[in-house]
Amino acid sequence: MSMYRLVVRRHGRLLGHFDTDVPGALAVVQEIAELLAGGESIELSLQAAEDERRWLETGPDGMRVIGREPIFRTLS
Repeated sequence: MSMYRLVVRRHGRLLGHFDTDVPGALAVVQEIAELLAGGESIELSLQAAEDERRWLETGPDGMRVIGREPIFRTLS
């Protein structure tokens, strides 16, 4: 399943981001971008997760993932 991030800035200042990996995520992010695009001085950038960093723990029962962080790249 793909994960997308919509980064929102206004006047160059980061306001935040929206991450989603629901079914149809790209269409969802594009719909949100359309809603925000009408705002004054709103800058949007779309990113897609291309990989992830994982934190692992090893113990007597084997290895398990204890955390993960998606690594995003900006789409053109």
